[in-house]
Amino acid sequence: MTRDQIQAQGLEKIRKMSKLMIIGFAVIVMAAIIAITAFTVSRYDELTKAKVGSMTSTLNVQLKLNLESYLSRMETIGTLAYSVDNAYSYDASDASNDEYEAINTEKQIAADLGNLCLMENFVDYGIVYANNSTVGKISNGTIKLFGDKLYTDLSAMVDRDRTHDGWNTGYNGDYDRIYYVKRMHENAVLVISFYTEELDSVFENPENLSDMEIRLTDSNYNMIYSSVKGDICGQTVPERILSDVRDKDMMVINGSENLSTVNGVNDDWFIVCSIPEDVILKETVDIRKYIYIAAALAAIAAAVAGAVFIRRMADPVGTVTSSLSKEISEDGFENVLGRRFFRDKADNLMKKDNNQSYAVVIAAINNYGDILEKFDPEVAEVQVARLVENIGEVFTDVECIGRVSDNAFSVLIKNVDMDQDGFLLLTKSRAEDLCEMFKQTEYTNTMGSFDITVSVGTAVGSGDYSSIYNNAYKALSRAVNSNSSLSALI
Repeated sequence: MTRDQIQAQGLEKIRKMSKLMIIGFAVIVMAAIIAITAFTVSRYDELTKAKVGSMTSTLNVQLKLNLESYLSRMETIGTLAYSVDNAYSYDASDASNDEYEAINTEKQIAADLGNLCLMENFVDYGIVYANNSTVGKISNGTIKLFGDKLYTDLSAMVDRDRTHDGWNTGYNGDYDRIYYVKRMHENAVLVISFYTEELDSVFENPENLSDMEIRLTDSNYNMIYSSVKGDICGQTVPERILSDVRDKDMMVINGSENLSTVNGVNDDWFIVCSIPEDVILKETVDIRKYIYIAAALAAIAAAVAGAVFIRRMADPVGTVTSSLSKEISEDGFENVLGRRFFRDKADNLMKKDNNQSYAVVIAAINNYGDILEKFDPEVAEVQVARLVENIGEVFTDVECIGRVSDNAFSVLIKNVDMDQDGFLLLTKSRAEDLCEMFKQTEYTNTMGSFDITVSVGTAVGSGDYSSIYNNAYKALSRAVNSNSSLSALI
């Protein structure tokens, strides 16, 4: 690339710099505001989740305490059965019992047990003996559920060695009741049961977390209780929750769809509280909207202000660089290059393909000095402009046009699919047309008529621009010296 081309490109870059500065400033401002906005929204969402998570965790702990308190009260009522006369010592499965005494004893035990649970909404509150006989309130549903294994399977629910009792639900897939079993003696167990619906009072949901879902599950994550309408006790916790809480205890889990907390209770049960993220963040929607609107307005204001400032700052630079660029590339006429710029451009074009032939045409106004002397300079300038116009009309398919002196212009023409001789003849024919088109007669007061003509030199070749230009210049010199309008070299 030539020096003039490099200089011109540098000036063009300076001219375009104001636009690039505006675009760059706008991009930087938008990127900064988008980043700040995204960070603000993200942090706000995180803080909201953290706040809700803390509230949910606190509530989960409170629900655990409520449930433990409720279960502890059931255990206390069960312990009161020891205070019933004969309840601890009587064994209905003993074959040696007197039938009459056994009937009276069982009536007494049943009455006393009934008094203990009078204020409680129990399904079962009674004693089951090794021979499957019962005393107290043992429901038909329980008897039917356990069948012949009433005592055997209830006894198996006593799994706490220290207190000789145990909690259980889900027997044969039945999650409607929760059973508390306590051993009275070797051949008898006390059975207390209540419907899982009774846990509504235990898992009461506060108003500020009304959308929270509360579930009590067993060790296999089958639901013992659920506050969610449509959940069925005995079924597994929904997968969207299960995937977050599985194998976790006493922690807050920020899952992909829900914020959940889980807490172990009663050795192998879990309280799972969860809130969908869209519910947590629904209050932030309005805040986000205001943040986005404010960010957009700030971005627009900053971009407009920056654009105005940069345009005002760049206007003087644009004026200077525009004039410098035109001074280098054009020489007084649109699309007419300066001498050096024309030379460099023509040389680069010809070097791209050494086998491609070109024609160089040089046209010069004859007796230009006499025109300046006998007429005013404006007439000379008019003739120069007329020559440029005629060149454009005659040579319509040129590669470039350049001004090589005050009164001379050069044209580079590319040969397209013609042999060398035919291309030279076509070029000479157009040069002759130029000579005829430009010929004009002016009149003066002292000299009479004055013919204004142009001489043209042409040359055809390939590869080396300088040699072709020199041949065209020699042809022009011969035309001028021989008073001929046209001379050509190949």
